[in-house]
Amino acid sequence: MDERSRPATEYRFLDWRYAPELRRLFGPAGDVRLKPLSDRLLRCLLDAPGTVLAREHLIEHVWTRREVNDEVLSRAIAELRALLGDDAREPRFVETLSKGGYRWIAPVTRVDAAAAPDREIATSAFARRRWIAAGIGAALVLLGVAAWLHSSRSNSGSDPAALAVSLLAARPLAADPRLEYDARFDGLGHVVYIRADRSGDASEIVMVDPASLAERVLWRDDASSLRHPAPSPDGREVAVTRRTADACELWSVALVDLHRTRLGDCAPSIAGGLEWTDGGNALIYTGAAADSRHAPGLVLMDRRNGTHRVLTTPELGEGAHVDPRLSRDGTLLVYATKHDGEAQLWQTDWPLLKQRSALLKRPEPVYGHAFEPKGDVLWIAGDLTRYRALHRLRNGGDPELIGGRGALSIDIAHDGAAVWSEAIYDADIWLHDSADAPGTAIARSNHYESQPEFSPDGFRLALVSNRNGTESVFVYDRRDGSARALPLNPEFRWVRPTWSAQDRSLIITAYEDRHTRLYRYRLDDDVPRLVPHVEEGAFHGVELADRLTFMTGNGTGRGTLMQLREGQTQAEDVGLGSVTAFRASQEWLVWRSAGSPSLHAAPWPALSPIREIPADDKGEALALAGNVLYYLDHGHLWMRSLPDGQPAKVAMRVPNGNGPSLAASADGALAVVTLTSLSMDLMIADPLRED
Repeated sequence: MDERSRPATEYRFLDWRYAPELRRLFGPAGDVRLKPLSDRLLRCLLDAPGTVLAREHLIEHVWTRREVNDEVLSRAIAELRALLGDDAREPRFVETLSKGGYRWIAPVTRVDAAAAPDREIATSAFARRRWIAAGIGAALVLLGVAAWLHSSRSNSGSDPAALAVSLLAARPLAADPRLEYDARFDGLGHVVYIRADRSGDASEIVMVDPASLAERVLWRDDASSLRHPAPSPDGREVAVTRRTADACELWSVALVDLHRTRLGDCAPSIAGGLEWTDGGNALIYTGAAADSRHAPGLVLMDRRNGTHRVLTTPELGEGAHVDPRLSRDGTLLVYATKHDGEAQLWQTDWPLLKQRSALLKRPEPVYGHAFEPKGDVLWIAGDLTRYRALHRLRNGGDPELIGGRGALSIDIAHDGAAVWSEAIYDADIWLHDSADAPGTAIARSNHYESQPEFSPDGFRLALVSNRNGTESVFVYDRRDGSARALPLNPEFRWVRPTWSAQDRSLIITAYEDRHTRLYRYRLDDDVPRLVPHVEEGAFHGVELADRLTFMTGNGTGRGTLMQLREGQTQAEDVGLGSVTAFRASQEWLVWRSAGSPSLHAAPWPALSPIREIPADDKGEALALAGNVLYYLDHGHLWMRSLPDGQPAKVAMRVPNGNGPSLAASADGALAVVTLTSLSMDLMIADPLRED
């Protein structure tokens, strides 16, 4: 048996020790928990030291999917080098060979699982000399980088480039395979966060010491969802929300004895964070809506007397006020207005709340925000540039991307350390030739595929994928199984592709700076062109044979449904009020009104009579092909023929992706988006030092 084929409990190389069972690297600066991808890549290299591994070999053995290009492999190698402090120009560990692949060049000592004596897997004498010389060169490079960073910070404070370099050195904080999120620092630098089973059936509050990695479970709940823990300023307790299917409660957990106290109720079905104020005597949270005309707003609870004071009463059309965060000096409050995944951040004076200003040019997908220790600068986890990451924002300025790709939350300690959840989603589109036919995954990759739309002839599917870094549009051909990316401007996010009923073109929505716009993209010339006579802010266009329908509102999740009739140059309001989603065929219009628990359907062009269709799903898992409607209700997929057909349950996987996750063709084929995998790990970055 080849010794490399036997499992190893440990690998040692230079100053590093790697434990594959723990997915941990132990080095001069401490230990690092590897991401699954980096773990597989390192193991593949260590099992073949001195051997040139072709790019195709690495892609085949490291990735679980085959749709990986050279750029993705190069990024993975770069991430591994960053962890090891390796330099591609003068490598000590991973050598790049022109058009050949990669080779591990450092000597490796391997400890086998059978407790055999340590054996050194020899590399060439050339490789040994190479890493010794490279070590000297790397040290000089690091000295130069350190001097540059010191100069940058001295001259410009928290320089975004220096922040990005700091985030590159971030490390996983926990080694548990469960989902880890909602992390907050306490006054001593400990991190309190939520850990949950992937099924969502159980969750727990965990406190961890970043220095020793010692953990303490504060509360485990097997029947509900614990969210948004907030350590009190005095370090005595942690406030948290506890959610069930139809209720939200505020609780606190005393750290001395883990005694739990129920504090009151919060807004059901609205995931909002908590913030302490008044030295820990009061708590800001999202309370229930005042009435049917208003959305949930912020409430201040006084712990001393148990009183609750309403701070904000947003109109229903604005959306709920969530995630309050105070600046370190207690003079500024920032909170989010969220609706259907889009958020606007508002800054106001505290505690008077006299004036507020919008921090973003337009609502964006925002998942968390936190103040820097000094000043009024925010870090934001969200899709503010091209993809989900950490950004830095000063009031009145533009967001600056600083790293932390995949960030789904953010908190910053008083010393400048940062902690966030790094989430990786993988969703696939499954194609079914009919409602009762088995499905086949199409256009698969390691990234998020969604928003499928059939062409009128049913031969093609347009879809959205972030496999190229940002959201862009691909076209899948059912006849030969090919998928190609449309050459669209990568500076924009391209979403909501729909097929025109008038010609061989797609209508696509582009996020451009503060506005959304509609583009027509003809497949025969590969050039996107603005749709004429449609104003900025148009979103999700559907072109029928005699009209173009679209929503206004810059993709905020609700707006006015408009139509531009054939031969006209001015769009007109369809007259449905505030709409959150719609689908249109030549015969029917189906839509969801803001605040309504049901779908509505009406025939063109009269749009009367209007039929109400019970559908408790608030997302966009719905499709319309001719007069056949597919939709979700009570966790099942249904189909019904309009106007008066009886609903029939469709026995197939239920769409569970974000945004449009279901499409139907005229011949009865269905495309369903399914979340394939999800990982969510805590990452922590040490503060930048000024010396």
